[in-house]
Amino acid sequence: MAKPKSPKALALLICKAVHEIKGSDLQWVSLRDLCKHMELRHNNAFDDALEYARNEELLSCGPLPIHSVMLTHNGEMAARGKTKRK
Repeated sequence: MAKPKSPKALALLICKAVHEIKGSDLQWVSLRDLCKHMELRHNNAFDDALEYARNEELLSCGPLPIHSVMLTHNGEMAARGKTKRK
């Protein structure tokens, strides 16, 4: 997978990956499963993207340190490409 250039771009890819793993079910996905599915390593850029997604209310994140994530309604819409562009 090509490296996204911004936290926003990676956050959207994370939302899409969570949707691919769980569909529309609101269920938690471990970061290990998510990284494996995306074929990415959990690093600072990944953490920045998680922070962006949490701040934009795309993902619900477990308590720090984050071990799992779940799509919010906004994240579900982003994963489907149905969000308003800013």
